[in-house]
Amino acid sequence: MPSLVNDYADFRAETARLTSLLASTTTLAPKHRKYIAEVALLRLAILIENSMKTVFCKLCCGATFIDGAAPTLIVQQRNIPTAVNTMKTLNRPVTRSGLPWNDGKEIRENIKFVIDPSDNCHQELIKHAAFMTEIRWIRNHIAHRNDGTRKNFVKLIRRYYGARVPGVTCGNLLVSPRVSYSRPLIETHILKANVMMKDIVRG
Repeated sequence: MPSLVNDYADFRAETARLTSLLASTTTLAPKHRKYIAEVALLRLAILIENSMKTVFCKLCCGATFIDGAAPTLIVQQRNIPTAVNTMKTLNRPVTRSGLPWNDGKEIRENIKFVIDPSDNCHQELIKHAAFMTEIRWIRNHIAHRNDGTRKNFVKLIRRYYGARVPGVTCGNLLVSPRVSYSRPLIETHILKANVMMKDIVRG
């Protein structure tokens, strides 16, 4: 019976590499630290997205959680390509053109006809949805920097700074001690990502 043990171990190894990279930048000039923090956030966003796809596709195929429990499936899939196709088409009047894996609500929409809504993974996605949204908003603004991404990024500036502060970049937000005194926000997000993945795979 396949399990998620190796997938979770790979996720933890990748986040450990990001943490190590950030630790090596503490003596660099602030402008370099900001840039590296943005790159680390992009990498974290990709890691979360790819891991969510892998984990939930495997669950659809009957892979067990790390604690040995089996997912509560409506219909078990034979393999990952079949699972992907089923998530796009089963019980849907219109085929889902894509399967987003960086948004808690969208992931629940992807899996709702394959993994029973009573399975705890649905609740974990709800619990961590706001965190996934924040990662997505920062990632999108780093990557695109347009009016649409700026609108969401300003919401984060208001949340962390208490007001719309001019000139704040994604790099500022991720490393500024004004945002987080205990550790930079980028490091906090890596820790939160590990907690989220542990909760989902029941590690």
